[in-house]
Amino acid sequence: MHTLLRGEKIELRPAVLQDKWKVFDWLTNSNLTKEMLGPPNYPDATIPGWNEFTGDYRDHFFDGSDPINGRCFIIMAGDLEVGQINYNEIDIDNQSTYLDIWLSDRKYTGRGIGTQAILLLCDYLNAQFNCKSIMLAPSGRNINAIKAYAKAGFVMSDIELDETEKDYDDIVVLIKEMS
Repeated sequence: MHTLLRGEKIELRPAVLQDKWKVFDWLTNSNLTKEMLGPPNYPDATIPGWNEFTGDYRDHFFDGSDPINGRCFIIMAGDLEVGQINYNEIDIDNQSTYLDIWLSDRKYTGRGIGTQAILLLCDYLNAQFNCKSIMLAPSGRNINAIKAYAKAGFVMSDIELDETEKDYDDIVVLIKEMS
């Protein structure tokens, strides 16, 4: 997959294996990490080490070799790499998947970048894989993320996740139904 997904403000380029460390670093060492993971705000969501990260984000997320089981994209604002967005395993029977997104730096927040990345990826998933239900599962404490997801058309749901699927004690599941 070499096709870029283009929006008004951003593009999504398929991640490659050489992006894996950078994506890990954005998640675990950016000035936004404390708003998603680790103490003091998220003692229930520890910051992953490299081995845990690579266990969750296997090579197929970065090389496109198994797109049904997930794929990462780098969010580009002009020539700048400003974050990553990915979808996880696609449930073919239920036509659904979960997304994850994080930006590389606080300076890219509040600009609609995340919202547009989510919209681009949702449209792609609907067109390529017939995904009808797309979900996000942030902490209820992450108010800014929840606001951005609402701008992209996600609404709170009453979906209950199994304890093993929860990244946070106060997880909320938001869903966007595609037509």
